[in-house]
This record gives sequence, C-alpha cells and structure tokens, in this order.
Amino acid sequence: MTRIIFVDDEPKVLNGIRRFLYPMRREWDMSFACSGAQALEIMSHGPFDVIVTDVRMPGMDGTELLARVRDLHPAVVRIVLSGHSDRDLRLKAAASAHKYLSKPCGAESLRTTIAGAVAAH
Repeated sequence: MTRIIFVDDEPKVLNGIRRFLYPMRREWDMSFACSGAQALEIMSHGPFDVIVTDVRMPGMDGTELLARVRDLHPAVVRIVLSGHSDRDLRLKAAASAHKYLSKPCGAESLRTTIAGAVAAH
C-alpha cells in the first residue's frame, strides 16, 4: 500500500483532499498534517512514499519542509500543491520537489500525478 502524507495549514483544504481521495483508501494509506513540524513528526514513525505539501505555511514553509524531507527521507516523492503562482516561489520549490501542481487541482489530476510519480520513482 502506498503511504502518502498531505500537508496544508488550512484544515478545509485537507478535509477536501481527504473527501475527494476517499475512493483511494484501499490503495493509499493517507495521513494529514497541518504544519511542516507535524508532518516531520508523523513521518518519523514509519516510511512514507509520497509527500504532497502547500508552499506557503506559517512557521516552516513548504520549501523548507521539502528540503528536510529530501535530506531525512531521500526516497520520498515530493510534490507541491499550491495556490500561489509566484515565479520565484515556484523556482525555490522546484529545488526540492519532483512535481508542482497548482490549486485548484482536481481529484483525478492529483491521483494521476501521485500514481505516475510513484511508478516512475
């Protein structure tokens, strides 16, 4: 079973992801975190295959989180899911991410991206 952690500081976003990916529950073991620190704590308890994170979050932002995940868990596929289209931010995130998706992102697009990234990795 593929283990995925989703990280976003907005609970409504995480609940939306949880809802529209509910059909994947037999194939994906999904965890949800409201901060970078919480994500790292959850990831310390067992291996994950994929992290999907927002970029702009208070405290530890998504680029710092992905850099830490890259260093601590290099085999994890790193995906950014962000509503911010700032070019500099995208370039900064690209240094640690395998994929960059823009919000809003449909369930099928997210599913396809994750499945493709896992298969390629």
